[in-house]
Amino acid sequence: MRILCVICCIGSWISCLTINRVGWAPLPILPLLLLPHYTDIIIITLPTRKMGKKSNAKRSGGRGGGVTKLLPHARSQLSALVDDIFKKCTKVPPVAAASTPAQEWAEYMEVYQLIENVRELEKDIQLPTYPRMEQVGPFMSWMKEKNIMVTGVEIWDFGAHGLGLQAKEDLKQGQEVLAVPLEAMLTEDTAKKSYLGPLMERDPILQKMGNVCLALHVLGERVNSQSPWEPYLRILPHSYSTILYSTPQQLQGLQSSPVLEEAVKLFRIIARQYSYFYRILHSLPEAKSWPIKDYFTFDAYRWAVSTVMTRQNRIPMSGSDGVKSDDDNVEVGQMALIPGWDMTNHQQGTFSTDYDSKRGNSVCLAQRDFHSGEEFTIHYTNRPNSDLFLHNGFVYPENQNDSLGVKLGVSKKDALYQEKVELLMCLGLPSSGTFQLVPGPHPISPQLLAFTRIFCMDKESLEKWRGDGVRAKGLMHEDCDVGTSTQDKTWAFLHTRVALLTRAYPTSLEDDVAALTSASDFPALVRSLLICEKKILRDATTYLAARIAK
Repeated sequence: MRILCVICCIGSWISCLTINRVGWAPLPILPLLLLPHYTDIIIITLPTRKMGKKSNAKRSGGRGGGVTKLLPHARSQLSALVDDIFKKCTKVPPVAAASTPAQEWAEYMEVYQLIENVRELEKDIQLPTYPRMEQVGPFMSWMKEKNIMVTGVEIWDFGAHGLGLQAKEDLKQGQEVLAVPLEAMLTEDTAKKSYLGPLMERDPILQKMGNVCLALHVLGERVNSQSPWEPYLRILPHSYSTILYSTPQQLQGLQSSPVLEEAVKLFRIIARQYSYFYRILHSLPEAKSWPIKDYFTFDAYRWAVSTVMTRQNRIPMSGSDGVKSDDDNVEVGQMALIPGWDMTNHQQGTFSTDYDSKRGNSVCLAQRDFHSGEEFTIHYTNRPNSDLFLHNGFVYPENQNDSLGVKLGVSKKDALYQEKVELLMCLGLPSSGTFQLVPGPHPISPQLLAFTRIFCMDKESLEKWRGDGVRAKGLMHEDCDVGTSTQDKTWAFLHTRVALLTRAYPTSLEDDVAALTSASDFPALVRSLLICEKKILRDATTYLAARIAK
């Protein structure tokens, strides 16, 4: 046996020795308080390579076949860790005790370390992987069997951008390129008809969250050797560039970005979901025969969640004519994975995908003219880069729908609090919330402009605008005359706020642009996002400086 890590406790201090491929590597003596995630570890041992690799699992079904299952001692340790994760992730802080960024980061680190311990125990249980380009032929044959119509495009390897669709002939704007029948899709409906259906019908989370329902369905089919979607599932990426695959060191690159808080929350949510469903799958008697039970690891669940986050689309429920919005007060459809269509990458443009209820197909048209040999793309969404980074794993530098959130609020100690809140309510604005800076020559969004104007008003100005909701909507327009005093205060306040946000970043825009040239993978995504944020701040600074000068 070779000792991998020895932790010697001397009072409140810790000294560590670790083994790497070169040999022993001593760590400096550190205060115990700086290493909270080591407090429950004294010694970790692993066999040397010569004596054979120690495993927490064994393969059932004899040599060369069967499912890898954890040994009893490892399963016991894993169950205890899962319970700890569930408790930490479901802990509700007191209403009055808002967490600071430092507290949220500390809690994230605790959960992350527990997840890493889980991954270590589960490391021998892996989803099978396949070379993606070798799956193209079987996948194309499967699409033909499923009556998926593909016109003028083919699957192509675009290197760092992964697989996508390439035009193999000239395509005209509006030309139908893909038509995918409902029967070929993985949907909430097909999930309810699978072996996981009974669980989805009675579990409160699965009843409310279609994306989680679909993620479990995808994983359930991924490990089902008889799945009718096997050729499609085999060609999917083995991993993703979502934050679920990032490390704390990589996330720290987002310091001072509003996305960091959202990333930490998202990781915590997925960790809680993993622990929640792990406990269910290992307590339900009927789950003993489910293929998903033995493969349900954190790595497998984050793969399924990332698959759904990056590829999902909304289609009508069975028997519905189309997808409607929440504003229509009708059903908004169901989440689905659309094979073939989800091979397309994003480019700014216009929406060109719709559901043809008469044909029962999801139809994709060319959003513009494409030349032969050019990558065929679609316009995914009008969401900002923060959402694309968190949920799709990419950043689009030319995103015309980008924005940067600014948190603002009216203090309850403000002598004019009630008057300001009433006027904000006339415009449908909250008394505290996140308001957006946007790219372009007019970087102050209407909502941010109106909030700041009201925030800066004195009693006389508030009385002037209160009581007339229609007139008050003019506060959202730049050319609205709010009086010299209020307008000067508005521009000065925003200029100071933008300057503070800019200075909070540890790196400059120029630093990030230079670092991006040598960055790759997730660090490159982080740099790209920071560049987009700082360009918005730069444009806002220029705009506000010009307003103040007037």
